[in-house]
Amino acid sequence: MARAVEVAILEPAEGKTRAQQIARLKEWKKHWLGLGAEKVVVSEIAVGNLNGGWIFAVHHASGASYGATFDDYYNNSKRFDSAVEKWMKTPTLKVVNFSVTFEMDDI
Repeated sequence: MARAVEVAILEPAEGKTRAQQIARLKEWKKHWLGLGAEKVVVSEIAVGNLNGGWIFAVHHASGASYGATFDDYYNNSKRFDSAVEKWMKTPTLKVVNFSVTFEMDDI
């Protein structure tokens, strides 16, 4: 079985404090857990106010559960789009890089 992990490297938007960044990360974490993610791991890179950044990793129990987030989106895209729209209107973090990895147990 493969576990899917979505990993985003984030930088703060210009003029945003570390406290604002953490508040947004908490919103995102709650959002992904609400969609059924197994866990969300947030790691800080350097110090937030000194060119710091974040690694935001969303862990899914399986490839199927990762795919279920897409199903949830396509079944009710307005709910997801409204959350994203809210975050885009008040940008706090910007995605520098993003990837999806699949951890294999059976190899």
